[in-house]
Amino acid sequence: MKILKMLLAASVLLSTPAWAQDNYVITYRAAELNTAVGMQQVLQRIEAAARAYCPTYLEIRSHSDVRTCINAVIADLVEKVDYPAFTRYVAEQPASDIAYRD
Repeated sequence: MKILKMLLAASVLLSTPAWAQDNYVITYRAAELNTAVGMQQVLQRIEAAARAYCPTYLEIRSHSDVRTCINAVIADLVEKVDYPAFTRYVAEQPASDIAYRD
């Protein structure tokens, strides 16, 4: 299994709140990226990691900041997977399917 350990770079966000200093991790097998079902499962793990990593609305009282964080983490992890077919798969998903969800 490939394990990605990534730090969210301070440059991804305009400011660097305390929560931006943590790590987020996803795991996946390279074979998962060879099927649409596998890519969907990897994307779901990425979304879950982003939601777990980012603060909630109750913590920061800003839906916009929560949404920005989640989308930045998703974009960063997709980029770090570095698999063109997966990047295309994510780009083809409706925005509401890969963005912040309440």
